[in-house]
Amino acid sequence: MVRLRRLLVLLVLPLVASCTQSWQATGGLTPTAAPSTPASPSVVPSSAAPTAPAAIESVSACSLIGVLITADRGDAAAGYREMPLTVRNCGTEPYEVRGRPDIVVLGEDGRPLKVAVVASSHYTPAPRRLVLKPGEAARSVLSWRNTVTNIGGWSDTGASLVVAVSVGGDRQLVAVPATLDLGDTGRLEASPWF
Repeated sequence: MVRLRRLLVLLVLPLVASCTQSWQATGGLTPTAAPSTPASPSVVPSSAAPTAPAAIESVSACSLIGVLITADRGDAAAGYREMPLTVRNCGTEPYEVRGRPDIVVLGEDGRPLKVAVVASSHYTPAPRRLVLKPGEAARSVLSWRNTVTNIGGWSDTGASLVVAVSVGGDRQLVAVPATLDLGDTGRLEASPWF
């Protein structure tokens, strides 16, 4: 039995040593550097959190672009919320408005939330072209549901908005009169300007 154990040790020990790392005469393993694998060029780790798009402060909007976008206090009932946005021509020339506003919702820390802004299912007129004379305004209605379905109870809370009159337009930072309690739906609806 003792012979069998010695035989196994003599056979198995060299196999184990050859499969792992080189064996030193001092009875220990030779330390080697861990193999390095280059990072994939398509995946670049980033510690930077998403930042809000550049936006004009509301106090400068009239002088810089000739329009001011504001949010008004909305209505709430049984988990359904609405809040109107108003775009007012405060310049001296006519201003063209088309379609829906382009909106980014910012959280309390000023970073963009992962919220999809989609066409309103409650205010459904077709988007159209409006020309606002100086002093005239148009509205868009934002709507959402304060629905929370996750077990942890977390929800998105919008503290402000970055809004352009239309996609590709100059963006303005818009203060909201009350936070947007979006629940965990990840969704905000916007009507066309009317």
